Amino acid sequence: IYFGFHFIKDYRKTEIEKWRLEATLKEAELRALKSQMNPHFIFNCLNSIRALIVEDPERAQTVVTQLASMLRYSLVSQHTETVALEEELQVVSDYLALEKIRLEDRLKVNMNIDPHTLGIHVPPMLIQTLVENGIKYGVATLPEGGAISLSSKMFAAKIQIRIENTGRLSDPGDSTGLGLRNALERLE
Repeated sequence: IYFGFHFIKDYRKTEIEKWRLEATLKEAELRALKSQMNPHFIFNCLNSIRALIVEDPERAQTVVTQLASMLRYSLVSQHTETVALEEELQVVSDYLALEKIRLEDRLKVNMNIDPHTLGIHVPPMLIQTLVENGIKYGVATLPEGGAISLSSKMFAAKIQIRIENTGRLSDPGDSTGLGLRNALERLE
């Protein structure tokens, strides 16, 4: 009876821990989905496209293609654990091109990507989310704009990806920290 009691008690404890881990995983997945494509970005992009249709129809077509590519990547990436850095950087490039329409000369972009890192796999939408945060909280808030810098390097068998912006987070209350928490959880 003693061993049976402890077996059932341990089994219940294990089941509860399993449910807790499953709930944490579902919560992390939900946060990842919420942060993958900012609705404000999509609305801003659509408004920019609307203006471009009259001003520069050919460029408007290019922008629609870039937006469609980003949306397709966002949907497909929900079903994969990792993608090659090269694929992620293509989406980042499309995103930056779309933001450049809205911010014009206020957005400067510097990329220094080590070609040896392009085949390394990273979580999808990870870099795009961090670049989006850098623009939202670091560049777009400044009247004069700013710069986003993105670099990658190999150190022994590890990759270092660095995303920097020239802005400052003036009020930490402006940020929920969701994007950074999500990135950390996905990397873990």
